[in-house]
Amino acid sequence: MLLLASCIKTYKHDVQQGNIIDPDRLSRLELGMTKSDVQTLLGTSLLQDSFHPDRWDYFYSLRKARKKDTEKKLLTLYFKDGKLYQIVGTVTSTGETEAGSQTKTVVIDEKPATGGIIQRGWDKVWK
Repeated sequence: MLLLASCIKTYKHDVQQGNIIDPDRLSRLELGMTKSDVQTLLGTSLLQDSFHPDRWDYFYSLRKARKKDTEKKLLTLYFKDGKLYQIVGTVTSTGETEAGSQTKTVVIDEKPATGGIIQRGWDKVWK
């Protein structure tokens, strides 16, 4: 009886938090769109900083039930004069195909290089 009781596992569920970032809607995102157009397309941003009203952050995390890894996505949109002018972040999506599971990575725009000339050189050598 003791051996049988040790085999029973409790139910654990996946935990999703934040804005779900859909790659189809993300592909329709264009520079020059107004804030209301972006909000209609992606929804209200989860993080809106009162000190930076022209920056919207869309964050999503998914923790699978019995795994240690947490999938995280961060998309940052910058506006200038009410128009979208910069998109920063990486978004990954997984889709099923007949051959099996395939992972597709969509890179919107990477952050511009920061730091001095030595730091940028170091980053190029070790990336």
